[in-house]
Amino acid sequence: MNTTRIAHSILVLVLVVFASVDTISQVRFRLASGLSTDWITNDNPAVYPLTGSDDTTQASRPFGGAYDGSQVGWGIRGYMDLDKQKTFRIPVGLDVFYYSGAQSVVGTNYRLRVEHTNTLYSAFTGFEWSFVEFPLAFARAYVGGEARFLFVSANTVQSQGVNIANGEVFPFSNTYSSKPSTFRMGAMARLGIEGELYYPVFLNTSVGYGIMNLLGRDTRTNAQGGRGELLTSSDLNEGGEGMLQHLNFSFMIQVRL
Repeated sequence: MNTTRIAHSILVLVLVVFASVDTISQVRFRLASGLSTDWITNDNPAVYPLTGSDDTTQASRPFGGAYDGSQVGWGIRGYMDLDKQKTFRIPVGLDVFYYSGAQSVVGTNYRLRVEHTNTLYSAFTGFEWSFVEFPLAFARAYVGGEARFLFVSANTVQSQGVNIANGEVFPFSNTYSSKPSTFRMGAMARLGIEGELYYPVFLNTSVGYGIMNLLGRDTRTNAQGGRGELLTSSDLNEGGEGMLQHLNFSFMIQVRL
């Protein structure tokens, strides 16, 4: 009796192992890496010049971030197909964005250039659905949603220039960090297309639109000890942190493993 039970248990265990191996064998993995750029799209002080808004009547106006326009970066993504038809998959990835802005001021007796830089690390996971397949180059279009976990490093403000007095030139420079690092959580919707270049190499390009700091914003003002806006150069005279809407574009080489 005991021998029969042991044999039955071993048989069940073997069947479970084979079923697990078969399930895993049906899952295909892909790895992609390449260009990933970011662009703040809404009206936020992060895109204003470093001197602040154009309204010079406000002496206490906050400073800007000078991050107006596309910011360069790179990304890496891993995909796990959930079915044989490759209709559904789970993406996991990391984007690194190198935000950089600058402003120059030239006067009669001085020249000044200020640079504002910051590095953003955005890890994410989500779900993607391939809703159409094209016969050309085995291409397919997909849509998806992502939960993003953002780490904003401490910013760097670097100023350099010269003062001119009595015909003499006096250069100066200064580098400091005005805002500490912080974490935020955001979300993004994505639309993309991928096509085969030469099996197993594919081209994967996509565009995503989302909110960088959907959760975790510091809504306190500068007077209340708040950090201020997420990506400006200084917290001086700032109110609570506003939402940052952004556009992400990726152009990557993808390999099916």
